[in-house]
Amino acid sequence: MKSPRPPSGGHRALIERFPNGVLVLFDADLYYRIVGPDSLPFSGRNASEMAGAHLSELFPEETVTELEPKLRATIEGTPQSFDSEYGDRIHHIETRPVHIDGEPYGVLVTQEVTDARQTATDLEEQNERLDQFASMLSHDLRNPLSIAVGELERYRETGDDAYLDGVEDALGRIDEIIVDLTTLARSNTPSEEHESVSLTEISRDAWELIDTQSASLETQDCTIEADRSQLQALFENLFRNAVGHGGMDVTVRVGPLEGGFFVEDTGDGIPPETKEQVFEYGFTTGYGGSGVGLTIVRRIAADHDLDVSLAESPEGGARFEFY
Repeated sequence: MKSPRPPSGGHRALIERFPNGVLVLFDADLYYRIVGPDSLPFSGRNASEMAGAHLSELFPEETVTELEPKLRATIEGTPQSFDSEYGDRIHHIETRPVHIDGEPYGVLVTQEVTDARQTATDLEEQNERLDQFASMLSHDLRNPLSIAVGELERYRETGDDAYLDGVEDALGRIDEIIVDLTTLARSNTPSEEHESVSLTEISRDAWELIDTQSASLETQDCTIEADRSQLQALFENLFRNAVGHGGMDVTVRVGPLEGGFFVEDTGDGIPPETKEQVFEYGFTTGYGGSGVGLTIVRRIAADHDLDVSLAESPEGGARFEFY
């Protein structure tokens, strides 16, 4: 195959001044024919050592496997645009087909974009996190707010000051939720306010703050290190989910596991085809849920260095294991 003409002065200036990048002319056999600038900005390699070498001589097998079909597609007339990881850096690569003296070649331009991609990823994750926690905030506020409104109505009907205690408790819980979830939304670090807490005590506190209808709660006590308010939010969401799906007569059980605890119910369980989706943000199977409750559960568990898995109770209901 005839070698391409050497680049003119104008082309050489473009190659040498190309910002934060590399330009390559490669042939149909995937040999690099022209490479510039002279000293490559990513690796410091000398371009003269790369010119005339085959793709397989320049990069490790993994990189060659990724690049080869894209370069061949370019030779065949299809431009390519993609990111490629090499070493610990990310490079954006653009290719275009060209013809020189009637022979097919490809032009490859690559620029190092690691910082830009990381910034975009961080921003996307931050925005997703803030969106989720905005939904979580309104989701967890719903029950204590309903309780406060209900207790206030009873006070107005009866004049009994005892109902104001329920209003005060609910408002206190609202304040805790706002502080906890706002903190989680603004920080990637878990809470350090951990203390020894009783599963029985904290689960019963959570039980009193949701509409349990005629459902029942059974507990086996153990003590774990946790942020009390966040763990209560975890139980509230699990209980709400159990009663919502299991019906007014469901029984919910809380007990210890080695290194953690479980929450299970006697309801109908979660369909096998949805078990991989139940923790996804926005996923719901009905009963009026908003699809964020189990996302909250997983997030709080992660902030306590706990994994959560979904199993089945002896009655076929849902069983959440934390360890």
